[in-house]
Amino acid sequence: MEKISSNQFLIFAWMFTLGSAILYVPNLLVEYSKQDAWISSLLAMLFCFILIGIYLLMFRLFPNKTVFQILECVFGKRFGKIIGLFIIISFHYLISVMTLRDFGDFLIVHILPETPLSVIHLIFLIVVAYSVKQGIEVIGRTSQILLPIPIFFYLLSAVLLLNKSDITHLLPIAADGWKPIVRASIANIGFPYLETFILVTLLPFVTPKTKISKPFCLGVLLGSLMLIIATVYSLMVLGVEYSENKIYTPYLLGAEINVANVIQRVEIIISSIWFVSMFIKMCLVVLATTIGLQQIFELRDYRILTLPLCLLLLPLSIMIMPNMSYWGILVDTWPFYASIQTMLIPIIIVIVGLIKKKR
Repeated sequence: MEKISSNQFLIFAWMFTLGSAILYVPNLLVEYSKQDAWISSLLAMLFCFILIGIYLLMFRLFPNKTVFQILECVFGKRFGKIIGLFIIISFHYLISVMTLRDFGDFLIVHILPETPLSVIHLIFLIVVAYSVKQGIEVIGRTSQILLPIPIFFYLLSAVLLLNKSDITHLLPIAADGWKPIVRASIANIGFPYLETFILVTLLPFVTPKTKISKPFCLGVLLGSLMLIIATVYSLMVLGVEYSENKIYTPYLLGAEINVANVIQRVEIIISSIWFVSMFIKMCLVVLATTIGLQQIFELRDYRILTLPLCLLLLPLSIMIMPNMSYWGILVDTWPFYASIQTMLIPIIIVIVGLIKKKR
């Protein structure tokens, strides 16, 4: 069985949390809770740690088993496989489609407007499919090599934007009450925190097993802090009105960087932050999906599913969202829809596991 270190899993959790959320979350939060967007992001992060606690308890009750193997232990082999297949189709695969579409939409809007969306998706999928076929160990080592890129450019942009920041844009606090703050935090829980459920499938690959909680929590914490800081900078530099009416505000922040009229228009370079995070997230989602299908159908190797799975993503990524008006519908419904797979089912598993343990 392949193995990854706890440090590699930490990077997985970190980059997975960032994923495409670094592009969408600031605008999403400001749209709902205006200048209190950073509070909403903070509340969503705190709720995520409750979720992680449930996931870790589930893993401890059924050690060395993936979610799909746990489902068979709890619900029986046949019914467990049905639930597992439901989770893959309705959650894992849907996230992989949305992540792919996020990547393509961003490039079409800001970098490659003349390039067909299907071509961008195909090139990205070829790279992802090749990486997943190499296995989780290769993805782990690749993430370690790529990690310095987003860290460096994130910190650099944060420093260079300080002189353009206006802290008064964060005031007044809770001027419209707590309702919009809570509503925004619910949307933020859906993107990206409920999605961290996918990482549970990869826990059996982490060694040593005694060091799983810390990298999981720390990775999500680091990713969350980067999201919160990106939201704060969007407000302080761009203001509330601009931030809520423009998508990809972290990318637009790069256009505000100007050092002595020499260093400017660096948004393309800064975009490497989400190129890395989306690549790692996409690899992990596809990997978890293929592992799940392999265990459900009792196949010899998950790698044989990688290419067919990625090819099927290509048409679905075009069909899932014909235009951006569908994004608003998705934002409003996703947290409640995804809570079935990521909250309800894990809670049932934990309850059953605790009852069995007492017996």
